[in-house]
This record gives sequence, structure tokens and C-alpha cells, in this order.
Amino acid sequence: MSTTTDLIRLGASYRRDGVDPGKLESDPLAQFRHWHDEWLGTGPAAGQAAVLATADIHGRPSARWVDLAYVDHGFVFFTNYGSRKSADLAVNPQAALCFGWLEVGRQVRAEGGVARLTDVESDAFFAGLPRGVQLLSWASDQRRVVGDRDVLQAQLAQAGDRFSGQEVPRPAHWGGYRLTPEEVEFWQRRTDEIQDRFRYRREIVGDGWRSVQIAP
Repeated sequence: MSTTTDLIRLGASYRRDGVDPGKLESDPLAQFRHWHDEWLGTGPAAGQAAVLATADIHGRPSARWVDLAYVDHGFVFFTNYGSRKSADLAVNPQAALCFGWLEVGRQVRAEGGVARLTDVESDAFFAGLPRGVQLLSWASDQRRVVGDRDVLQAQLAQAGDRFSGQEVPRPAHWGGYRLTPEEVEFWQRRTDEIQDRFRYRREIVGDGWRSVQIAP
């Protein structure tokens, strides 16, 4: 894993070089993968972490950390369908993700519609999770008040007993979502006061992306 000194040095390099508009990918998801791979190369403690912002039917916002599972034609994450984020998305299927890689002076924001994955997609991802995580998905009833940690430990033990000697199936209350971006913004710090900021947007799903540089 990179040391703090390594991250400072890398961040200084990015600030010095800035972003060459001519080298940006035409597709923001490809550009995201490029930046994300560079970020993972620094050995961060939470390389997949992002802040997901949602809002309920009354427009009340909420935000929380989620783990980015993977990127295909959108940003995919998994959760308990009884969670606050799932309740928000059921009535307002629009959300925003923010990836803050501040040690290297970069940020990526994505906004768009969110839809559940198919059962086949969720099953495939669940099958590759560590067994302990699979069991926890059965044991944890998100947002339910519990007396103490011992209750959760007991529920986890019960799940372990229930599926002893067999594969753990995906519970119906757990699965994935895909945020299909309509707008993606890339920001990079520079040594001077004018930071680099580029926005990709498409007005019609399936239409090509248009990228512009915008004021910081």
C-alpha cells in the first residue's frame, strides 16, 4: 500500500499536469475506468467507496457510503432492499454518486436514473461474495431497532446453522441497482487557482455523449 508521502507526491503530479482535453475518452464510463484504475493503483484503503445521494418522495435527501461493485454500462452497487436508499429509489428512482479521491486531487460525480438489477445479475454477484458476507445478508434486517450487538451475533449464528454444509442462496431482500448516468463530471485540482472541470452529458438515452469544459 502506498505511504502518505507517495500519495502526496502523486497528488502533486496530477496537480501539475492537469487534464489534456484532447486525451479525454469520448465515453465518460471509459474515462471513469481510466481514473479509477489509477486511483486503485495507489493502494487506497477504500478504493471502491462512493457517496450515494437519494431523495424521498418529498424531496428530503439522504446520503451514505456504498461500495461500487463494478462498472458496465452504468455504476452498479448492492444493498438490502429494506434500506433507506431502497425506499427512496422505489418512489424517486434518480440518484447521484460522488467519488472523492482527494489524496490525488480528483473527484467524479455521476447523476442519472437507477433501476434494480435482474435476479440473474444479483445471483451471480452474490455467489462470488465471501460466505460471511452472504450470511450477514440473511441476518441483518436493516433499519430494525435491535437491543444490542449480541442480538445481531445471535442472528448471524442462526443463519450459519441454517445453511450449514450448503451454499448460501441470495435472500430476496438483497440485490443490486444500476445507476445509468445522464451526466458525469470530472474535476481535477491544479497548482494554480483554475481547476480542471469537464462535464459529459447526453439528453437522450442511446444518444452520443457531449463533453465540455466548464468553469470550476
